[in-house]
Amino acid sequence: MPAWGNTDNRINKPKSPNTREVREVIQMTVFTGNTTGNNVIQVSYLDGGANNVANIGITAGQYVYFYANGFNLPGGTNGNGVPSMFASNTTVSSTSGNTITLSTALFNTVSAGFGVEFDKAIAYSTNKPVEKTYNSDTILITATRSANNSNAAGAIANVGNLNAGWNHIVKKTNSDGTVRYLKETLVALANPTASNTSSGNTSFGQVVTGL
Repeated sequence: MPAWGNTDNRINKPKSPNTREVREVIQMTVFTGNTTGNNVIQVSYLDGGANNVANIGITAGQYVYFYANGFNLPGGTNGNGVPSMFASNTTVSSTSGNTITLSTALFNTVSAGFGVEFDKAIAYSTNKPVEKTYNSDTILITATRSANNSNAAGAIANVGNLNAGWNHIVKKTNSDGTVRYLKETLVALANPTASNTSSGNTSFGQVVTGL
């Protein structure tokens, strides 16, 4: 898996500790799978037993990732996530014994023997705002977005020149009320491709516009 991608989907962000959203709780094996459109599976412990998953800490709200042969299932329920790194688009709705109900229906068939990982969201301290917002303040800058920024007026223009690639931008207010924008290029890219206009948004507002 590459350390980053050149589109602005979340799974393409630089995969560094600062951008991490989730941590692994446990990996298990699918005991009884299901087909596309269904949202219930059964799992077994690594010892092969079908035990109560609540006893090992699997709870509603945790993120779910399926994999086969060591790889995420393409187009599966975790299409927008990366295990142990970025939140998936599927969570645990409820558990009963070894039966798990998912928040999202399966996009592909999940067969017995597949792997399944359950992750928990990382809770960052509210006393460390930079740490808490690092992920949302890491955005992709394309040539078009950089040009839009240079020609803009007001707060956007105050960010200054931006390099193409993944950039971390922070809004800082000095003690005298002066607003500054601190920026750091994390990954320089020659031909980044924007996939949606909303990726110019940060925790403090939209910094760049367009594709």
